Amino acid sequence: MDIVYCSHTGYTREYAQLLGRAERLRVYSLEEAKNQLEPGGQVFFFGPLMAGTVTGLKEARRRFDVLGACGVGMSPPSPQVLETLARRNETGELPLFYLQGGWAPDRVGWLKRHMVQMVTRSIRRQLEEKGEGRTPEEQVQLEFLIRGGSFVRPEKLQPIRDWLAAREEPAGTAP
Repeated sequence: MDIVYCSHTGYTREYAQLLGRAERLRVYSLEEAKNQLEPGGQVFFFGPLMAGTVTGLKEARRRFDVLGACGVGMSPPSPQVLETLARRNETGELPLFYLQGGWAPDRVGWLKRHMVQMVTRSIRRQLEEKGEGRTPEEQVQLEFLIRGGSFVRPEKLQPIRDWLAAREEPAGTAP
């Protein structure tokens, strides 16, 4: 199995490379994979979220045997985020994961920056209105939405690593 990814601002690529190093798997951008991997080859796919859609997943599924996928977005992880991802991406039985990546307003164009500001305006307002009553986590989230930042951490890959390890266990053995 190889890892294939799409990335807009680098956070998705960073997760793909971290997993590749940890699991000793080759890592390719989707464009590289289309030129270097055989059609139908088994891959794990990472893609950034755009309006709840995992960018590049449909194209990867048409070309490769995608065994699992991970969407990388700005929101903190939650069951609702994963449910929305599964529904919007029509993943069916495909193992699907979600990781919080980052936000880099200086790495995107004017249009995307303003789209994100529009989408997050009410969240920012709610957090700003709390003033001194914000929890430390809410303060981090507010600063993240305003200035950007990264939530990429190697330990966040553990659910994917556990899934990969479970796939490698011989039939009939206990975990």
